[in-house]
Amino acid sequence: MKKLVIAIVAFCAIASYAQEKGAELTEAEKAAKKAQARQRMMEKTGGIIEKPGTGRIVIVNAQEKYSVQDIDAQVKKCNGAIRVKIDIEKGSWKFGDKVPAGANAAVFIVNDANLPLTLVAMEEQWGVLNVAKLEGNPRFNKALARVMIATLGAGVSQFKGSPMQTVKSVSDLDKLHSEGITFDALQSIMRNLQNLGVTQSRKTTYRRACMEGWAAQPTNSFQKAIWDEVHSIPKNPMKIQFDPKKGR
Repeated sequence: MKKLVIAIVAFCAIASYAQEKGAELTEAEKAAKKAQARQRMMEKTGGIIEKPGTGRIVIVNAQEKYSVQDIDAQVKKCNGAIRVKIDIEKGSWKFGDKVPAGANAAVFIVNDANLPLTLVAMEEQWGVLNVAKLEGNPRFNKALARVMIATLGAGVSQFKGSPMQTVKSVSDLDKLHSEGITFDALQSIMRNLQNLGVTQSRKTTYRRACMEGWAAQPTNSFQKAIWDEVHSIPKNPMKIQFDPKKGR
């Protein structure tokens, strides 16, 4: 134990001395040390390079309300997380159009008063963002992020037993192992339904339902007895007495 304490003290002393010496370095000396460190790193590793990924996503711009620069700014934010090839191309869209040739997925940006804010065809790998009702860049950025996230597979489950796997054709449905709702999807569904004002049913006793005030009229003698018991006027109702000393 004593040896360990001595070693720790010695290490702290060395570290403290190194910090003091480092603090005495001039800016030129610090720059030289940094350059030497980079030189050693380059000699040892050759530097950092990037291997291009495969496939590409296309953002098809079919509107003029928002500029290419507006689209590019949000695409770069998204690509900072997923790091895949995303191209922005000028084009058009009508219902029935598919992903452009050479692309693996596409998001079409349109301006059409007759369309909803977004459309996503999971099995066709395309989504549509309609900017007709959007005003301002913050809303546009958020809406584009939403449709990109949904189109690129945010709904695909991490569980192989879920029906929410990648499906590119009707025949791919035959490869799915289950029809059930897995836990990851269930959590998202219930949170979303609650936000929409939809709540789950729950089971309880008829007595509890009567006490909570939502039970239906009784349908049998057992329920009738409980209904009468819960809804009967108490024989000795609680009396509220005023205490002038306490003021209540």
